[in-house]
Amino acid sequence: MISRTHPGLLKRLFELEVPEIYDGTVEIKSVSREAGDRSKLAVHSDNPEVDSVGACVGQRGQRVQTIVDELKGEKIDIVEWSEDPVVYVANALVQQK
Repeated sequence: MISRTHPGLLKRLFELEVPEIYDGTVEIKSVSREAGDRSKLAVHSDNPEVDSVGACVGQRGQRVQTIVDELKGEKIDIVEWSEDPVVYVANALVQQK
């Protein structure tokens, strides 16, 4: 059974739209979702040359906009994940898209 409100849907949409997630260069560490309103996605890459947030957003926001359109305008914040909880929370509190 498939649910459009499940956080796993957002993860799968990003896997389809972002090749770096599909091939494992960028990893989705966490998804928090209020379906229909707002979602936060924490991403990380072990490769220091890869901007994990930038890869998910895409040029001129094209990748994330495709997903926003699929979810009927749901706001999506993409944040850099960190092992340090202080840094991670600070990243999550900054308004990004």
